[in-house]
Amino acid sequence: MASIFISYRRDDSQGFAGRLEDDLSERFGDDRVFRDREIPAGSDFARHLEARLDAAEVVLVVIGRGWLDQRDAEGRLRLDSPDDWVRREIERALARAVPVVPVLVGGAVMPWPDQLPDSLAELAGRQAFSVSDQRWSTDMDALAAQLARISPELARHLKVHGGHGPRELFELLRERIHEAGQAANGEARAAGGGFARWVAGRLGRVFGVVVTLAVAYLLVRALGGSELNRMLDRVIATAIEQFRAVF
Repeated sequence: MASIFISYRRDDSQGFAGRLEDDLSERFGDDRVFRDREIPAGSDFARHLEARLDAAEVVLVVIGRGWLDQRDAEGRLRLDSPDDWVRREIERALARAVPVVPVLVGGAVMPWPDQLPDSLAELAGRQAFSVSDQRWSTDMDALAAQLARISPELARHLKVHGGHGPRELFELLRERIHEAGQAANGEARAAGGGFARWVAGRLGRVFGVVVTLAVAYLLVRALGGSELNRMLDRVIATAIEQFRAVF
């Protein structure tokens, strides 16, 4: 099962990590987003965490303003310790060569390679994704779309437009196109000799169908996948049939 692993430091970005988990869970499902709060009581912490990390297709590294400068009780930088869990998570993800996405929160900026341990220097070269409080929901939609492009399996489970998945959305679009065609036929018969009213009604229906198809096309291109492209072909075929029925 494709999953998203969220790596974060509690003292730096626990609140942001929680919001990130909640919003991505809404878009992909609870069982496809992991944060360490989900480890069952009595489980071996290290083994459970490493197993979930090894199963992840994407690892998000949440970086806040204090992420780089967090220190332990002796005043040493936590990232300098080989036993630091955040460091271990990132090292393991980089070693697996899975997509590792730095997520910048709270106005944080990416660290430079020379600010990181050698084993983490590669992280500085990864393209980061910045999340703002002012546009959080929009940013989450954009992040989810990018994760869907990274992982075809995640793309199949992405919920969009009020919780509809791609399949449900395309069925909804098909229904709307059919309804538009039926309504157009009814209005044409009812218009009688009102040619101008008939033309206005037809243009409105055409515009509605075009917008619907544009949304469907953009969604397919964003998510990809042969199944979605076949679904789009069926939607377009339905639209063509309705156009023929109207005109």
